[in-house]
Amino acid sequence: MALVLGVEKVTDKGSSQVQAALATATDAEYEAVQGVTPSTQAALLMQRYFYEYGAPEDSLAGFSITAHLNAVTNPDAMFRKAIRREQYAGAPIVSEPLNTFDVAPLADGAAALVLARAAALPDGQEYPQVEIVGSATATSALALHDRPDPLDLTAAAQSAQTALMQAELSPEDIGLFELHDSFSIFAALSLEAAGFAERGKGWKLAQNGDISLTGHIPIGTFGGSKARGDPGGATGIYQLVEASRQLQGRANENQVPDAATAMTQCLGGSGATASTHILRRVT
Repeated sequence: MALVLGVEKVTDKGSSQVQAALATATDAEYEAVQGVTPSTQAALLMQRYFYEYGAPEDSLAGFSITAHLNAVTNPDAMFRKAIRREQYAGAPIVSEPLNTFDVAPLADGAAALVLARAAALPDGQEYPQVEIVGSATATSALALHDRPDPLDLTAAAQSAQTALMQAELSPEDIGLFELHDSFSIFAALSLEAAGFAERGKGWKLAQNGDISLTGHIPIGTFGGSKARGDPGGATGIYQLVEASRQLQGRANENQVPDAATAMTQCLGGSGATASTHILRRVT
C-alpha cells in the first residue's frame, strides 16, 4: 500500500510574495520580466478566445455560477454561496476581461488517498472500490508565445487521449470530469482538449446545464478550484479524492447520479503540463 498526500500552505506569505512565486510558472525572460502573472496569462487567453470564436463576453459566466452552486452543499468549500449572472457581470476587473469571479481563490489545503493492490485490501469494505484504469502526463511549451496555437492545450489533449486509450474508453463513457478551473477560461479549454466539446464550443456546455451535477458531463462537483478553493500543489489529490467519493456514492448532496467512471486532470502553469487519470468503480 502507499499513502499519497497533497499539501499546500500559502497563507504564511503575503500576496506579493505568493504572486511572485506563482509567476515562476511563466517564461522568465519574456513573460515574468514584463510583469506577466497567471492572471494576466488567463486574461490574454480569454481575449484570444473571444476574438477567435466570437464568444460573448459573459460566455464563461456559467462556469463560475455552476461552481458556486455546487459549493453550497460542500461543507469544506471556501465560498458556500450561489451567485447570479448579474453578479458576475458586475464583478471587479482583475485583468481585462478577467474579473474576480473568473479567478479561483488561493487556499491552504490537504488531501490524501491510499493506493493498494486489490488483493491487499481487507474483506468487508464498506464502500465500492475504485480502480485507476488510465493515467498519463504530458508537457508542452511553457510560454504562450512559443505555442503554435495558445488556445490549444496540447498537453491536456495528449494526456487525456493516452489515459482514455489505456482505459479503453472514450469521452462519451466518462461520467464526470474534475478539471483544473484555476481560471474560468481553463474550464472551457480543458473540456475542448479532453474531447468533451469541439474547439471554440466548450463555453456552450456551461449555458444549458451540461456541466451540472445532473448534466451530460458534470465538472467541479464539489465546487472546483473556483468555489471550493484552489489548494495549489494539492489540487491533483483533491480531484482524485473528490472523484473517488463520487464513484463510491459518498458525495452526499453533491452526488452525481449513477457515477461509474471519472476523469481528473490537473494543469501546471497555463497548461504547460497536464496529468490525467481515469477512475472506475469496481462492481
